[in-house]
Amino acid sequence: TMNLNQTKTLVLRMLREHPIWFAGAAVFILAVLFLLRPRNSEQTVNAFYTVKRGDFLISIVEGGTLQAVNEISIRNDVEGTSRIIYIVPEGTYVKKGDLLVELDSSNARDQVNQQLIAVEKAQFALIQAKEQLEIQKSIVESEIRAAELKLEFAQTDLRKYLEGEAKQERRKAEIEIASIMEKMAIDEERLRWSEKLHEKGFETKSKLDQDRLTLLQTKLNLETATNNLWMLEQFDHPKKRRQYESAVEEARKELERVKQQGEAKLSQYKAEVRTSENTLELSKAKLERDQKNLEATKIYAPQDGLVSYPVADSHFSSESLIEEGATVRNRQVLVKLPDTSEMKVTVKIHESHVNKIRPGLPAFVVLDSRPDERFQGVVSKVALLPDTQSRWGNPNLKVYATEILIKDKLPDVKPGVSARAEIIVTNLHDVIAVPIQAVTTKQGRPVVYVADGEDSRPVPVVVGMYNTKFIEIASGLKDGDRILLAPPFDTQERDLGGAVVGEGEKATATNLVARTPPASNGSENNNGNGKPAGADAAGLPQRPQRDGAAPAGNMPRPNFDELRKQFDKNGDGQLDEEERAAMRAAMRERYGTGPGPGGGMRPGRQPGGSDAGEGTRREREPGSGSNPGPRGN
Repeated sequence: TMNLNQTKTLVLRMLREHPIWFAGAAVFILAVLFLLRPRNSEQTVNAFYTVKRGDFLISIVEGGTLQAVNEISIRNDVEGTSRIIYIVPEGTYVKKGDLLVELDSSNARDQVNQQLIAVEKAQFALIQAKEQLEIQKSIVESEIRAAELKLEFAQTDLRKYLEGEAKQERRKAEIEIASIMEKMAIDEERLRWSEKLHEKGFETKSKLDQDRLTLLQTKLNLETATNNLWMLEQFDHPKKRRQYESAVEEARKELERVKQQGEAKLSQYKAEVRTSENTLELSKAKLERDQKNLEATKIYAPQDGLVSYPVADSHFSSESLIEEGATVRNRQVLVKLPDTSEMKVTVKIHESHVNKIRPGLPAFVVLDSRPDERFQGVVSKVALLPDTQSRWGNPNLKVYATEILIKDKLPDVKPGVSARAEIIVTNLHDVIAVPIQAVTTKQGRPVVYVADGEDSRPVPVVVGMYNTKFIEIASGLKDGDRILLAPPFDTQERDLGGAVVGEGEKATATNLVARTPPASNGSENNNGNGKPAGADAAGLPQRPQRDGAAPAGNMPRPNFDELRKQFDKNGDGQLDEEERAAMRAAMRERYGTGPGPGGGMRPGRQPGGSDAGEGTRREREPGSGSNPGPRGN
């Protein structure tokens, strides 16, 4: 009693603290009990189908939209985003030049006004740059002329010295030497006479000494003059000549420097002029673009036509609806003016059927607004790549846009009308076709269950082309065979999770991968000889890998409880024949084999993502006749 009370107290406390956990656990337990309850429908009598030969029409039906082959798309040419303040109502017939759309022009008008100011500033800056360039040109020319004049003066001074001053100074020194030598001769003659007269007593000794001193002085002067001439020739003349030559060289270099500096200054001012010119051009281009934006806020009809609004290709499209007050981006289509003289229907074909479709195949189109009329058409275009817009909701979905050109004359209909198109692939004559849900897989091969007394047995078959209700049996069945419409689900369940190689079938073991030995020394994962236990160790054949499929050993076993929940469309907790057929078709696509003979495809999942949805394909049982003709009104 004590333990029971403690347990109740603990449970109540946990219930108060975590009520959501207990509620979820209760729901889970109820769901498990509901799924595991006995199924009355599994005890129902099996239904059979009697095999017979006949004509088998292969066609694909998809929903689409009626469009004009030729149409003019009116786009928003305003940069950035704009807001619609007026748009002509859809379905209005307009004349050339009528106003179609008017966008908010306040921002565009402000940009034009601001850019006008920017253009004026750029023009003023260009004028200033050009004036500064002219001033700098005048300054550079003056500096160059001054440098050239300085060079000219230096060259004149050099020539003056070489041709005048140097010769004059040399001649002057030579004349001075000659004059001193003449004077020295006179002084020597006077001294000689003074000596003679002194010997005879006619001259005094002082006069003799004076004449002797005068001659000595003259000799000294001659020596000085001779030294001056030698220094003039050896030092003064080369020095002055080098000075004048250096002055000429320096003046020449100065002239080059002035020219280079002038070119650099002019290049700088010319660059400023070019910058100002480019700025002005960019400002004018921006002004022109802003003016075009302002003009583009009003869109006029380029021709007569019926106004239609564009329709988004995907429910997940980020583009807003076309209406007053909506914000639209640049280059977004606002209005279409279709040419209704030639129309087409665009449908999206699932990848499992696209290989059957090619341009030139006949087709029939039924408009939802006129369900009793049928119009002939022809496939005109099949997209090479999958449609990207259809993959937003389901990344695994791949459909191909296909255009069907309508050949018959259409009544007064408008583009955008929903339609269904049936593309006639082929009409097989005198073939065996059975309901597609009767074909299942056993050990990787297509089989049907043929009635054998009160029981049924699996019979391997070779399948061919198919539609969404029937599939061609190329071999394996004959007329009169009775086949089970709903193959045993438990057999299929065990087969999908079991081996692919049949009993007694030999297969070469390839791509064997040894398992990692366990770290412990136990024998629960070892067969005692150092090799891991299992299929590899026993030498059993490995499961072959199907093309494009994962290895069988790594393939996850399907959770059939989850599958029942997924395909239980009516929510009654049981799977009827239609729901079981849909589930088997999905499982065959995931676990089934590749294409069958005769150019057909193995049955896959139901194509999704079309406008018509499931159940829009028109199928005919074998023997229902050849290609359908147009129905009456």
